Amino acid sequence: MEFILLLLVALVVVAALVASRFVEQGNPFPFQKRGPVFTQVERGFLRLLEQAVDKEYKVLSRVKLADVLDFKKNTSSKTRRNALLKMNHKYLDFVLCDPNDMTIVAVIDLVNPNSKQGHKASHDWYVSGALEAVGLPYLRMKIKQGYSVGDIQQCLINRLGANIKKTEPIIKGRFKKGPTRPVRPIRPLMPAAVQSDTIATLPLKPASPRFTPALSQSQIKAQSTALVQAS
Repeated sequence: MEFILLLLVALVVVAALVASRFVEQGNPFPFQKRGPVFTQVERGFLRLLEQAVDKEYKVLSRVKLADVLDFKKNTSSKTRRNALLKMNHKYLDFVLCDPNDMTIVAVIDLVNPNSKQGHKASHDWYVSGALEAVGLPYLRMKIKQGYSVGDIQQCLINRLGANIKKTEPIIKGRFKKGPTRPVRPIRPLMPAAVQSDTIATLPLKPASPRFTPALSQSQIKAQSTALVQAS
């Protein structure tokens, strides 16, 4: 009896596996939705890059190298096939375009030697050589903490020239505003002549009693007698 039950269970499992395999082969869309398109680092850098270029350039992301480059007219079919095999697997992190006609101006790749999750871990000489051959500026920016809009703008200015308008640094904090007009003195000012007269006629303070010699009544009487005799 137990053997029969085990055999039935095995037959059910085999039938399920065979059925699932046929279902998978017959399904033309064996897909599921992915998670976020960009990593957290890429999202943060994209926000800073968009602020840095402002309205000067349009930022495109995850662009194929084959969509950026084109073949010369005299290129043979064999050379095209070999180049396409390499180009179709190459992606560029960010591409700057002219907002008027969407012509490509520069290419930016993020480099992270410690991780391969969506970033270049080493220098791709094929990409850099291809972009250099057509005269496109290629910026490789190493991932690090503390990037600011000013840092990215300075990097773009060094490579692209003065097309980037550098923003003024924003200083956080509250500042106490100074007076908008001259501050009046606490004491009213007087003319110089009045001041000299006032200082000259100021009553002098009596000397402190501790500096006045103390005389006895007999000494004062003797001094008065001597003054009368002298006169």
